[in-house]
Amino acid sequence: MFGYVRICAPELKMAEYEQYRGVYCALCKTLGRRYGLLSRFTLSYDFTFLALFHMALDGACPGFAQQRCGFNPLRKRLCCGANDHLRFAADAAVLSLYYKLADTRADEGFFKRMGAWCLQKLMRGARRKAAAAEPALDAVLAACTREQAAAEALDPPSPDAAAEPTARMLEAMLTPAARDDKQRRVLERFGYCLGRWIYFADAADDREKDRQKGHFNPFNLTGADPLPVLNLSLAECAAAYRLLDIHCFAGILENVLRYGLPGIQKQWAATADAATNAAGTVDNTADTASAASTLENG
Repeated sequence: MFGYVRICAPELKMAEYEQYRGVYCALCKTLGRRYGLLSRFTLSYDFTFLALFHMALDGACPGFAQQRCGFNPLRKRLCCGANDHLRFAADAAVLSLYYKLADTRADEGFFKRMGAWCLQKLMRGARRKAAAAEPALDAVLAACTREQAAAEALDPPSPDAAAEPTARMLEAMLTPAARDDKQRRVLERFGYCLGRWIYFADAADDREKDRQKGHFNPFNLTGADPLPVLNLSLAECAAAYRLLDIHCFAGILENVLRYGLPGIQKQWAATADAATNAAGTVDNTADTASAASTLENG
């Protein structure tokens, strides 16, 4: 994932913020225990949300305790107790990074491709361990990575087809939390819509960079406005969420959906507006200079 599934801290209660940080720290420790020190650098908001979401559905949070952090040993921090949901999120983070590197090798320039190739070689052992723990998830991520390249090669380009692999990845990460068939269907929808939102948010965020580098971007190729697509995906995601029985961390999850994800959209819209205004200013300056030159010559 891409780091877009995050909280809006000012809208959280202090206790909820401490719980969020406690799960974040616990996931970091879990990554370190399972995959070594360097794996901690794969930590992201997305997989903190994944761990929280699984615990919220299960209602089996083991509690919090003050613990020391290897990166800041002089100060204790609140940390969530070890559990299977943190282990699953850590495995998903490693698998996700491994296949993201495969995508980088296919899309980027020479030096980034070489860097991704080296990192993939270093991650082979971690990927094998994560795949052994979660073989179904590994199979879905591998298939979706292959399908992503095919979707981006379609002519004419299809934003829906391009978002499909990421949507299926999120669906595969969330459905293991289901306790019955009804909940599984809701989680499939929630994960699918969240995955679409993540893909389109990343595409909207990278629109200008992709235009400059000539990389695939569904919004550049179709000329579509990202905001309606993002709003629709987010609304569908929120509708599915309301059908779930949340046993803990409800305030944190609702904060992400009500403030965190919309906040990302607002940041992107503000950046896009600023770029448009800057381009307009440049165009107006050029027009003024051209008109002045015409008057002088005339």
